[in-house]
Amino acid sequence: MRAIPAALKQHLQQNVTTTCRLLRITMRDGRVFGMTSLDADVVYEGVTYSAANGFDSSVIATDSDLSVDNAEGYALLSADISGITAEMVAAGELDDAQWEMRLINWASPEMGHMIIDAGDLGEVNVEDGVVYAPELLSYAMRLRQPIGHFWSRLCRATFGSPAQSQTGCGVNADALWISATVSNVSADESNRVFAATGLTLDPIPRVARVQFTSGPNAGSRAYQVEGYSAASGTIALIEPAPFPIEAGQTFRIRPDCDKSPAACLAYGNWLNYKGESLIPVGEGTAVLTPSASMSGGFMGSEIIE
Repeated sequence: MRAIPAALKQHLQQNVTTTCRLLRITMRDGRVFGMTSLDADVVYEGVTYSAANGFDSSVIATDSDLSVDNAEGYALLSADISGITAEMVAAGELDDAQWEMRLINWASPEMGHMIIDAGDLGEVNVEDGVVYAPELLSYAMRLRQPIGHFWSRLCRATFGSPAQSQTGCGVNADALWISATVSNVSADESNRVFAATGLTLDPIPRVARVQFTSGPNAGSRAYQVEGYSAASGTIALIEPAPFPIEAGQTFRIRPDCDKSPAACLAYGNWLNYKGESLIPVGEGTAVLTPSASMSGGFMGSEIIE
């Protein structure tokens, strides 16, 4: 049951209403951006909801059987309208953002609001420099996330997490970071390939992470390393950084984990290994052992890659 303020409820019972929808987007750092379906900007609870961004909520379907609500929205989030830029998307600032759809009386905002639906911001795309969010996920989507453990050949722990947690690893990953400085950058791939000075991690393990600590790429995002040349100190990232890497920028690098038993043994952390690498996996009459060319594990009879 939705909570509707008494004054707003009385207004909704009238033959003619002056209502509009407000889409409120809250970033994980607390910043709030707003859009409205009205043809004029709306200021509500200190937040300006922009009308010039083409926001439209086409379908909101809510079921009572705990199935995932369907909310299809289309919101243009161009920089000059809502404050959300393509650079923010590339830097991952919209990751874990939440949305809330409200209904208010724009002629009398003091009546309060009714929450139509809320959830997590799903896919966010950038096309020709314009940001748009076509996917609004209901909170019911969280109920579809796996809870508990399932069989897997590789370790299910999150590298660096406390050993006591459900996905506990026990390795102190923060102590593995090594700081370095970019000395030069590839002319052809300035967002991905660069050389470093002051790097004492030699050789870099096959799995590693890079996190920039200065420049426009600085933030909490860690990029996976594709390759490293010990002779030249050149590092290549698997995924390009959103902004060009420049000489003089600082970063830090640490080894990661490929979830294999060998990696866990190398870290001296075998007691916390959360995988079943020695359990044969059966499918019909065939028995697949860890030496077979299959990765992953299984849940019931289903092979999990």
